[in-house]
Amino acid sequence: MVGAVILRIRRHEAKAMLLDLFYPVPIVFVAIGRFGPESFIS
Repeated sequence: MVGAVILRIRRHEAKAMLLDLFYPVPIVFVAIGRFGPESFIS
């Protein structure tokens, strides 16, 4: 995953990089909403 990000930085694909960064955000929020923040904190 990190290697792919580094490759994209070298290619200067900023938009694709931003998509990779922000795409998982809603998935994380859904997971927190479903399982509760306690399971992530502990």
